Amino acid sequence: MLKKLLLVFLLCFATTLFAQKFTLEGIVKDEYTKVLEGATVYIQSIKDSVPMAYGITNKNGEFSIQVNVEDDKKAIFNIAYLGYKPYLKDIDVPEGNTLNLGEVVLQDQVEELNVVSIVGKAPPVVIKKDTIEYNADSFKTLPNDKAEELLKKLPGVDIDLDGNITVNGVDVEAVNVDGMRFFGEKKGNIALKNIPSQAISKVQVTDYKTDMQKFTGEESTSGTKEINLKIKKGQNRAMFGDVKGGYGTDDKYQANANLFQMIDGKQIGLIAGTNNINSSRGFNALPDTDTSNGYIESDFVGANFSKGRWDETRINANYRYSAQSSETERKSNRETFLPDLNYITESNNKGFNDSESHTGDSDLKFIIEPKNKASNNRVQISNETSFNTANTDSGSTSKSTSEYTNGDLVSDYTSTNQSTSSNYNINNRFRVTPARGGGGNYFNIGLNTDFSKSSSDSKKYSENILYNRNETVIQDQISNTDSNNSNIGINAEWSAELFDDFRIIPSYNADVNSQSSERYIYDYDAGSDSYDSFNEMLSTDSKYIATTIRPSLRLRYQLNDFRFEVEAGHTTTYRSYKDQIVEARNFKADFEYLTYSGRIRYRDENGYKRISLDYNQNVNLPSMSQLQPVEDVSNITHIRVGNPFLEPQINHRLRFRYQNNLAFHNINISGNANAGITQDKIINSTTTDSDLNKLTTYTNINGDYSIDGDASISKSIYNKKTNININGSFSASFNNSLSMQNGVKFTGQTTRFTPSISFRYAYDNKIELSARYNYSAFKNVYDTDAFNDNDYFVQNVNFDSNIFIIKNLFVSNKVAYRYNSRVGDAFDGDAVFWNAGIGMELWDNKATVTLVGYDVLGKNNGYRRNVTETYIEDVENRILEQYFMLNFTYKFGSFAGQPMNVGGGRRRR
Repeated sequence: MLKKLLLVFLLCFATTLFAQKFTLEGIVKDEYTKVLEGATVYIQSIKDSVPMAYGITNKNGEFSIQVNVEDDKKAIFNIAYLGYKPYLKDIDVPEGNTLNLGEVVLQDQVEELNVVSIVGKAPPVVIKKDTIEYNADSFKTLPNDKAEELLKKLPGVDIDLDGNITVNGVDVEAVNVDGMRFFGEKKGNIALKNIPSQAISKVQVTDYKTDMQKFTGEESTSGTKEINLKIKKGQNRAMFGDVKGGYGTDDKYQANANLFQMIDGKQIGLIAGTNNINSSRGFNALPDTDTSNGYIESDFVGANFSKGRWDETRINANYRYSAQSSETERKSNRETFLPDLNYITESNNKGFNDSESHTGDSDLKFIIEPKNKASNNRVQISNETSFNTANTDSGSTSKSTSEYTNGDLVSDYTSTNQSTSSNYNINNRFRVTPARGGGGNYFNIGLNTDFSKSSSDSKKYSENILYNRNETVIQDQISNTDSNNSNIGINAEWSAELFDDFRIIPSYNADVNSQSSERYIYDYDAGSDSYDSFNEMLSTDSKYIATTIRPSLRLRYQLNDFRFEVEAGHTTTYRSYKDQIVEARNFKADFEYLTYSGRIRYRDENGYKRISLDYNQNVNLPSMSQLQPVEDVSNITHIRVGNPFLEPQINHRLRFRYQNNLAFHNINISGNANAGITQDKIINSTTTDSDLNKLTTYTNINGDYSIDGDASISKSIYNKKTNININGSFSASFNNSLSMQNGVKFTGQTTRFTPSISFRYAYDNKIELSARYNYSAFKNVYDTDAFNDNDYFVQNVNFDSNIFIIKNLFVSNKVAYRYNSRVGDAFDGDAVFWNAGIGMELWDNKATVTLVGYDVLGKNNGYRRNVTETYIEDVENRILEQYFMLNFTYKFGSFAGQPMNVGGGRRRR
């Protein structure tokens, strides 16, 4: 088998090396001899119209494309550009290495200036001002792949091990489906895990905008990206879905059913699933290579309905039910370093959590169009409502033994906890926004309401044996808690252009937050053998009210490609806390402070290059518990007491951002640099006694600052059969952090360097390879001999492959290797994680059967190391163990009454 895979791989490379190649060059202009930057130039095969290569014209209108035509003698030359008629011409493959077409002239297309018309098959990539649009059919995926797998194959798109998405090094903040949130999720996790890649026609990448910015036409200020998955629309009528099931060793199982329907612009989605392989949503034929802590069983059901795009009257509603049962286990070894006190703690913890929740969201946007059709004045009335109910049963047991570094025992601590809780929440946001003239002039007024209620019953038992004092401290109690919370806010904003390119944006916000809580705790009474001893020190019957008022003013000036912006606001907060049980907890605290920010932004005409410099100052107020001068003894080993004299914490942050899309070379560069200073940082000041009991209070401290930055570069290579993506990045950070332990103030300096590189290669839908490597080096230095300086590194290697061996038989692999140089002797510093699968397409690719192995080598582990200024901890978590599973998937559906194009598999287009 291995020899056959290597042979296929070598043949693919040989075919690539010896195929007919040439460079296609020229200049694109309009009828008035103006050069056109950002036009998409691409070559199609005469035989099947499949895109063979593409490129983007530079600022001089020039293009230069490396074309691999295999054995073709002719090809179709295309140009697509916003506002111009598509250009199409047959060309002869030259005998030499270069073909120069000279000047190519495009004609104006007066109608439909906001779209690019395409003849035949669309180009792989089209750039439309600040939008990058990928043609999904140009990037083939495996059978049963979902939208997430499609994104991983797009040039410039990267998904890291934690699922975070970047495009050309810029973070993606939202993922939508046909311009709407799918199942109410901003990040689009349900969509990415469940929508078949085959159902997607376009992947559109734009600057992330809020709903307000989209409606008013305001420029994005986020510095992040937004992805829109455009679903194929066969005359706006389609129905498709799949059913899947799998069963494996150790009674492992997973099952999913998805159904999606589109009728005249309306979308309906239904999803359901169950599994015991630690997957909360979706179904993976081949599991991801991540370490899943604990043992988790999940069930979920969801429904979604949407109609209308973001720029028209629309509705989006969804409902989700989920139930989850988890069991966790954790062992740890922690070595703590304190002034004149070093000790080691061995701990074992077990826990369970059973929960179920019902969640619903509705988003209504009603747009009132002007009676005068020539007017651009519009009014948007919007209402967003969400609700959530959840019930949870949980419990835990823990045991820890602590000893001094010389081996003398200090304490043995054991505890058991059980609790049941229920939570209810409903949130509503109502907005009215008249927009005038389409030039960014608008007025917005909104009302926010948020109401929640929770209740819980718990039982807690703990026993702490103190060897120094030959004493055992026991805490045995039950508690009942009921709380209600409400938040009502009013906000208004006006944006008007006072004169050319100068805009004034005043705003006003007022919020009232009210919290009431009844928490009654009863200690066990041995005499009565019942829990009837009321604990006054821990019980509360409180009412908390906080009122915040913030007027602000923002000024903006546009000078050609530069934008200057400053904002200042004055915030007043009134706080009142009253407790009917312990009067010492009562307090009133008023805070007044100014906040301000500024921004300079440069953006070229086409949006390829962006440079910005931002300054932000914000204030963090101390919390209720940090202000109350009353001891909290709910944890007998760690008592906390507030400080009523705390000052607000003030954060200053400067950020530089650079983005440059060198589309002519298919290269993207991005970078960030940040610097932050904190005034009056609120820190925990902890004192640990010889019995290792802790007392924590809070204080302000100055001297914290941080610097961090990152840079990335990506390059893509595309032709008829080969698709290559290369990404490199480097990030670094330095933190100077002040802390206080046992009355000693000290500084810890942490330095981190993380280079990484990733590579993806695909050939003719037969071979898909991807590899990623990152290395993180850490160094911690302290200005006191009480703590030991330390340094260590962590490296990760990931390798994925999908290979079609013969016809419809394919093999998939996901391999991950992790190494931590400083994991203790009791734990393994490295781990190898290998998931593998072999599958066969059946019934003209309508069904797939796959045999998968999770952690094939049985070498995965849950070992982790945590390092702080006061301790080094090695942890072993219970993880999902090795299993093998047989999966079956059946796909169905139709577009415009015709069966979906599932026939032919990946090997034919």
